[in-house]
Amino acid sequence: MKVCPQCSFSNDERFPTCVYCNTLIVDVPSTLSDELASPDPKHEALKKRRKIHGQQFRIAGGFYIGLITCTALCPGFVFQPLVLLLYCFSSLVVVEAVRRGLAGQILASVLQGFMSVALLILFGPFQPLIFFMLIGHIVLPAVFWYWTELIDGAHR
Repeated sequence: MKVCPQCSFSNDERFPTCVYCNTLIVDVPSTLSDELASPDPKHEALKKRRKIHGQQFRIAGGFYIGLITCTALCPGFVFQPLVLLLYCFSSLVVVEAVRRGLAGQILASVLQGFMSVALLILFGPFQPLIFFMLIGHIVLPAVFWYWTELIDGAHR
């Protein structure tokens, strides 16, 4: 086993880079697995911080998904369960894009906006309040991205 000096992740000896953070571990000396059995306080603290970070991100993502679905339901007057599920799925796509770092503040808003407009054209009722839903679907991803940046910044 090789322990990454960057993130303290335990890697198999056959890998030249850390599986978790992609740091080069060729020069790191191998340790026996019974040496890893004794808990390292630094490693345990890092593991606990990652767990808290994941929980906070899931809470933020769940709140965002709920808000997108609620804005489709309340001002958007979308009452069909299948269409609400599609709005929920579109917000899940944005959450995953932000989580993986594929979408920033503007791209998350554009991505959610385009998916919401496509769903509106395909399934949505056309009425005056639908524009409030679209504005919400464009503004909320930017707020979600900022929230996740605050979470990431707190755990650096």
